Amino acid sequence: MDFKILEYMIAIAETGSVTKAAKRLYISQSGLNQQLIKTETDLGTPLFYRSKKEMRPTPAGKIYIDNARKILQIAKNCVTQIYDLSEDPQGTITYGQPFEHGADLFLQISREFSSQFPHVSVTLMEQTVREMQDKIAANQMDLAFVMMKNPPSSQFNYVKLVTERLVLGVPIKHPAAADTTPNTPLHTIDLRLFKNDKFAFMFAGSTMRAVIDPLFEKAGFVPNIRYETHMNNLLYRLVRQGLCCTIIPQSYARRNSHCAWFLLEGDPSWEWYIIYSKFRTLSAADRYLIELSQKYAQQMKDYWQIHGIGSPVV
Repeated sequence: MDFKILEYMIAIAETGSVTKAAKRLYISQSGLNQQLIKTETDLGTPLFYRSKKEMRPTPAGKIYIDNARKILQIAKNCVTQIYDLSEDPQGTITYGQPFEHGADLFLQISREFSSQFPHVSVTLMEQTVREMQDKIAANQMDLAFVMMKNPPSSQFNYVKLVTERLVLGVPIKHPAAADTTPNTPLHTIDLRLFKNDKFAFMFAGSTMRAVIDPLFEKAGFVPNIRYETHMNNLLYRLVRQGLCCTIIPQSYARRNSHCAWFLLEGDPSWEWYIIYSKFRTLSAADRYLIELSQKYAQQMKDYWQIHGIGSPVV
């Protein structure tokens, strides 16, 4: 079986177009179309419904694409196991990560990883959790570091790293901040006290908003959202500037003379996970990357138990 043909059919299914698939594969449109026609002729059935707008897999096409992905993963697993027999493993890990948490984690583990596996390269892909899940499912990504409220879907294998709280931050001039004392444990506050305040949040539809939005529904009011962003650090800085309140992960909150931080009723949180396909055989390099991620997560957990918020890494 020609693996390239499997890749061709998968590309058509994922792009919905021979033209787009050919562009992704760096081959001619006519050449790809001929391969499609030949494959369908050999199988004696069409793999795609054709329309002016898109191409969609037929029932036979869905069977073909699903098994093509599994076959390619098996082939990749074979190569992985052979590479692991070497004293100096080689290869590439396609690693998905969120925009900020992922960068923070990888910067802390990259030196040790590179020292242990100098000839294994890592391709970093910064994406949303949903995008990373889709790529893992489609075998376009090997591992992904994600934050989620609930455990990942049963279609993935995963390793839980740590639980991270989400905390409320307010400008130090806010009336609620009057009762706070620097460098003491955070106390819990009622979100309803902030009904008339302005807020800044992570963008709508994000994993964090899936945790935050229900808090306001339960509190019985719709927050006045003045700013939305992809960056937790920006949310922290907006509070520091006295412009609004926010809810962010405890790792991005900082104790200073400009902000006050609180826990919220219900103690909202999310979990850090490393996820990967159930069909993927982890390489020695994969396992080491996960091990280093676990060590980093434990450092964060130990720091939070002492300081409540922030990060041991500046």
